[in-house]
Amino acid sequence: MRLTTTTALALLTGAVLFAPASAETEHVSFYNWSGYIAQEAIDGFTEDVGTQFSMDTYGESDEAEARLIARGTGYDLAVVPMESVGRLVESGAIQEIEVDAIPNSTGVNSELQELFLQSMPSAEGHVLPYLWGTTGVVFDVEAVSERLPGASLDSWSLVFDPENAERLAACGITIVDSVEEVIAAALVYLGLDPHTQSDQDLDAAFEVVSAIAPYVRSFDNDQYDDLLGGEICLAVAWSTDALAPLLEEGSEQYQFILPQEGTNLWADVFVIPSDAANVEQSNLLMDYILRPDMMALATLSTFANNSVSSSRAEIDDPNFDLPALALPQDIPVPLYFVKPRNGQEKRQLDRRWRRLQVGL
Repeated sequence: MRLTTTTALALLTGAVLFAPASAETEHVSFYNWSGYIAQEAIDGFTEDVGTQFSMDTYGESDEAEARLIARGTGYDLAVVPMESVGRLVESGAIQEIEVDAIPNSTGVNSELQELFLQSMPSAEGHVLPYLWGTTGVVFDVEAVSERLPGASLDSWSLVFDPENAERLAACGITIVDSVEEVIAAALVYLGLDPHTQSDQDLDAAFEVVSAIAPYVRSFDNDQYDDLLGGEICLAVAWSTDALAPLLEEGSEQYQFILPQEGTNLWADVFVIPSDAANVEQSNLLMDYILRPDMMALATLSTFANNSVSSSRAEIDDPNFDLPALALPQDIPVPLYFVKPRNGQEKRQLDRRWRRLQVGL
């Protein structure tokens, strides 16, 4: 999900330096979010395991889902958002993972794995957790305090209250382009169940977002540059982008909050496409990335939480003790996964989302 433009380009440049494998050389083809793996893991895997590595990347979860469902990608391993897994399983696009062939899978936090599977039982046997995070609000403390004196700074009302949004419009608001997550957030803001399928409740949530849409500069998944460049003063963002100014720049200009009404817990997981040609190499790559030292590097380079608890001992940086990087049970606000939706339900949401963005 979910990384910064600058870092993503650097990592992608490193990934494509590997020449295509010859017929005699083992090769693994990886499909991943842009920049969502530490460069050291790319270099180390080829050097230590002797397998050539190539990587394609994507910037939108719908793109990854569509490509995997269409088959014929040539990918041996992919990282996808947890909310898409049910649809991938239903379509037969991914196969089961043999965890016994991945020794380092024993290091995956079992409580975290169970939490993921409770949200989507159909994923059992088909996924291994990689990185995870939250969706919250990051804002320029001075700019927001000046425009919204006395406002609650720990609530979705910062952005979902139309009066607040109107006052912040001039300094810039962006919202992550993820209908399932944003509508769930609007539901909890209204005091409703984020998992509801009620048409009435969904209508109310869309009305919340529609009311502030005229004040939103953009709905997009690349908020990192805008934040660091001071182009916006508030963003509804994934924690990976939102924490970048705090962790990469050490800036006190921005604050990242998990709204007290509750927020989304997202996860990105490993899956093996059903037509993968090199499953043995897929297992080797997962095993390598799941090493505690590699997962520590993943957190340091992406600002995401990772699924291997013992990796924390490898992170010698006090900045990474932020509450937003705690385990889910230690985060002091209600957390939820977005409700799994079938293909038809997702398409209906997507249509309403696009119409909202163009003002229809």
